[in-house]
Amino acid sequence: MDYQILQTLFYFLLTIGVLVVAHEFGHFIVAKWCGMRVEEFAVGFGPKWIVLARRGDTEYTIRPIPLGGFVRIAGMESHDDNPPPGTFFSKPIWQRNAVVLAGPFMSLLLGYIIFSIMGMTVGLDIGKPMNRVAQVLPGTEAERMGLKMGDVIVEINKQPIRDGEQMMKIIHSSPGKRLFVRVKRDNQLILLSGVPKEYEVEEVQGGKKVTKKQGRLGFIPAQEIKRLSPWQSLVVGTRITQNLIMAIPEHLFTKKVKDNVGGPVAIVQMTHVAAKEGLHRVLSFMAALSISLGILNLFPIPILDGGHLVLYFIEWLRRGRRLTARQQMAVQMVGLAILLSILVLVTANDITRLIAGKLPQ
Repeated sequence: MDYQILQTLFYFLLTIGVLVVAHEFGHFIVAKWCGMRVEEFAVGFGPKWIVLARRGDTEYTIRPIPLGGFVRIAGMESHDDNPPPGTFFSKPIWQRNAVVLAGPFMSLLLGYIIFSIMGMTVGLDIGKPMNRVAQVLPGTEAERMGLKMGDVIVEINKQPIRDGEQMMKIIHSSPGKRLFVRVKRDNQLILLSGVPKEYEVEEVQGGKKVTKKQGRLGFIPAQEIKRLSPWQSLVVGTRITQNLIMAIPEHLFTKKVKDNVGGPVAIVQMTHVAAKEGLHRVLSFMAALSISLGILNLFPIPILDGGHLVLYFIEWLRRGRRLTARQQMAVQMVGLAILLSILVLVTANDITRLIAGKLPQ
């Protein structure tokens, strides 16, 4: 098997494994604190595959489908009006809500911790572009002219390029104009040419939004990575986490949602791209995916954590009366149908974009 395929598979399983363990550990530890009996801590779905250990009442298992995991708490599926002590529904609503919220909270915390530790170790993106190509977007002028990942742009129209900011300024100010770009690749200088495509962008000037024309070739420049002090790492990690949380609803509720949302195929493909770029990119992708997992799990869809919170809110409005077993089954089936529909749609969208060359390569 090709080395890059093995590397991608390793990083994909590592990423999913770390994210699942962190998320489910949140549910697990708070359930324990609340005195609930946890019967199983599972990584993966499907039939029980490997039993890693058994400690007290809890069995730690691995299941063969690596797309999630679960914590099975005693009595969670019960409809008994008088649940035995130590079971999920024997506890007050606030404790059950705490158990449910702990999963998304741990996902958000993991992303924040990864970004903060990166600042002190491998370094963080400080928002300053370099004159090196990090990624060439498919179907763009950059791809047509022959730019490749890793190329260092040293000259544009015979003007020496000192840094990424100068490079981007020249490209952005040249919509529709042919540029002769000299790049350094494998210790060789190569001359390429291309015409930046014209885009309209909005900028805020003097408190007002102004539309400007901007040229783009269609590549993502590498960002300067800098190691930071512990305090700076926490500050920058907080800023990155906050920006990601704010960006998720913006990406989901726009006309371009098809381009912003990805399923399992997109995750594997993005893992492949991250693996080619090194540990820094893999960790950044893992952190961003963990934060996305935390937010998306709070959506009020039955089966997701947010759906459970809605059911417990309804129970509170009904003064402690739970939905009947039939009503809960109907809600769960609706939730399952919604999730399966979303999974089919995003997977089909991933495959369409992959065939069209719109996923990162």
